[in-house]
Amino acid sequence: MKKTLSILLILSIAVLACSCDGSFGGASLQEAIEIPADGIIEARILSQIRNENAIAVFMGTSEEISYEWTIFGSDIQEVKDVNLSVDIRERKGQEVIVQLSQEEAFGFSALLSVYLADKWEYQGATGYEADKPVLSVSLTGSKNSILNMSLDGTVSTIAIRGDELPQASSVVETESGREETPPSDIENDPYLSAAQEGDEHLYTNGKDKYLTDPVPEGKPKPVEPEHQEVNAQTSLSCTFSIECATILNQLDQLDSDKLDLVPSDGVIFPETTVTFYEGESVFDVLQRVCRENKIHMEASWTPIYNSAYVEGISNLYEFDCGSLSGWMYRVNGWYPNYGCSRYQLRDGDVVQWRYTCDLGKDIDGGYAIGG
Repeated sequence: MKKTLSILLILSIAVLACSCDGSFGGASLQEAIEIPADGIIEARILSQIRNENAIAVFMGTSEEISYEWTIFGSDIQEVKDVNLSVDIRERKGQEVIVQLSQEEAFGFSALLSVYLADKWEYQGATGYEADKPVLSVSLTGSKNSILNMSLDGTVSTIAIRGDELPQASSVVETESGREETPPSDIENDPYLSAAQEGDEHLYTNGKDKYLTDPVPEGKPKPVEPEHQEVNAQTSLSCTFSIECATILNQLDQLDSDKLDLVPSDGVIFPETTVTFYEGESVFDVLQRVCRENKIHMEASWTPIYNSAYVEGISNLYEFDCGSLSGWMYRVNGWYPNYGCSRYQLRDGDVVQWRYTCDLGKDIDGGYAIGG
């Protein structure tokens, strides 16, 4: 493992509380470092982070709200004193105001994570400056929400508001053909359906032959890969993204050899509209997106579930950030309870691949890792 914060801790003696012998009272190299009272992190400390290509975490509090700055040495372009003190005000469940003390650009982008006392009922959030959207904010955390955003100091006051849940229409089979129902708010539904007579996917024990639990009402049933019919004459589109922001809150759990693989904002592939052919699966599009954007991806076939199992994306694999970590996929706000190569995409779907460190609990998910 490369040296990360060893020299940083030594150089911080003049800034942070320390013992007389220059140690930090047993603090480990990957523990967050408390931001000093004046908020200033000296240029020499940032220089050391850059020279060591380290990942440093600085923590502070504002009005009983905890926050952390994660700084990646590889992102530091200009070295100077920076003020990491932040003033945070929260309107419960509605809006968070973040005001930086820094009066000019940092000279690098850093990840700011704000730990809220409550759980936000949103899938994502947006940061606004004077009511103009200026940045995307990801939400992680299982019991309480953590707001994660990438900042470079050019925006001093940000109002963060939760995004409305996406809407989508569903298609149902009727005697007269396929009919589209009106759009409705999409939630992470519990299992609402039970085995139904005549349903080829379900059996008397409540599972299909690939061990899939009943699909919630209103959600699409799986299409087996051997029954997949791709129409290359019809192009559709969906919104696709890949992110691992939850790792940024669990860096102490991450395989030390993988530190350089985690983007400073957790975004591997930003939310992008991509095209696909009618009949293709989530896995088909994942393969294409990764191939065209030179993103590493590895998957294996799991016969018992009749689906591909995504082991790693961008060289981040299952178990790299703890024994409960790995990749999950979400479509229109729902984590399907079957594999990604059994999920047939529809025009306008919103697909997100997300890394979990806690078997989905930290990303509002509840089904199996690996898609």
